[in-house]
Amino acid sequence: MAGGSLTDPVDAGQDDWHRTVPGWHLAFATLAVLTAGLVVTGDAGPPAAERSTALFVLVLLCGWYGATGARALHRDHSRLGVVYLAGAVPLSAALFAVAPSGALMSFMLYPHIWALLPLRRAIGATVASVLSMAVVMVVRGDAYGQDLPSVMVVAAVALLAALVLGLWITRIIEQSRQRARLVEELAATRAELAEVSREAGALAERERLAREIHDTLAQGFTSVLLLLEAAKAGTCERDQAARGHLDQARRTAMDNLAEARALVAALPPPQLRGASLPDALGGLIERFEAETALDAAFTVTGTPRRLTPNEEVVLLRVTQEALANVRKHASGAGRLEGVLAYGTEGVTLRISDDGQGFDPGDAGTGFGIGGMRDRVTEVGGILTFGPARPAGTLVQVELPS
Repeated sequence: MAGGSLTDPVDAGQDDWHRTVPGWHLAFATLAVLTAGLVVTGDAGPPAAERSTALFVLVLLCGWYGATGARALHRDHSRLGVVYLAGAVPLSAALFAVAPSGALMSFMLYPHIWALLPLRRAIGATVASVLSMAVVMVVRGDAYGQDLPSVMVVAAVALLAALVLGLWITRIIEQSRQRARLVEELAATRAELAEVSREAGALAERERLAREIHDTLAQGFTSVLLLLEAAKAGTCERDQAARGHLDQARRTAMDNLAEARALVAALPPPQLRGASLPDALGGLIERFEAETALDAAFTVTGTPRRLTPNEEVVLLRVTQEALANVRKHASGAGRLEGVLAYGTEGVTLRISDDGQGFDPGDAGTGFGIGGMRDRVTEVGGILTFGPARPAGTLVQVELPS
């Protein structure tokens, strides 16, 4: 068991003992005022020089407490506590030597010793303080009216009382700190249980969605592929345009089937498996150009680097949704431009077209602008959506480093 300081980094501001420190300040101030009053009026008429000296020592003791002791009681700072006691013990003895009423300040000195020092050091400091008081009484026997046997008895009783009080204070402090640690452990356990519960709920929801995707979308895409194969087989060889559209539809269905299977298996999107983010985005825009006949360009600036899986998935999904919006809403568009910029402060993705733009409120009921913004926010990014210059629509994502 150790007296220690009142607080430590773990339970600072949490244990009950720490909350009593303001009361200690009030008690110290009260005893100081009472001691000053007794020095002036109650010490059997001491000489004026001794009264002035006693008041001066008392002021020094109060100043030393305000500069070091009060701070040491508020924080886990054992060195500051030792510094305070190294000055407070001799100052208290000096005050007692000048004025008997100075003994009142020992009522705060002993609790400070046990609150600020470990057990063994507190015992040593208590013995030293009591002995210093006894020496004062022996040296100034004429002023205090005590012979050596009486001083020894008084010192023994004072030492016993101080040790009992100190051990009680130490136990109270330790119990308070243990209670604070227990409360913190309970709070941490509750947070862990909440996180486990959240993850369990997310896993259950993911499993439910996986079953739904497998039973609906995946099977539906499989059926679409079979129908497209049958339609292609029944199309004349010379009908190249129709066969081209069927090939594009087949590729789209296969890509979406791969997406559905990736969701079921909780895997990264197929575009990012075995490929970098710039390659994946460039592939999306290249295929978009082939399917829409728009003039599309994709540029990478800066030095490409790996992002977190979530960040790469978000940029991929935003690009897919932006391209889908251009298909549906960018009437009159003739050019699309994508830029992936790697900078020192983060990564920026810009997708812009030169069409007539569209009303975000008419963007459909799918992923949409709100879905893009939610995804970007989840990874700490910023989504900007608005008009491009000189015309068209701009979708921009900024992800900080």
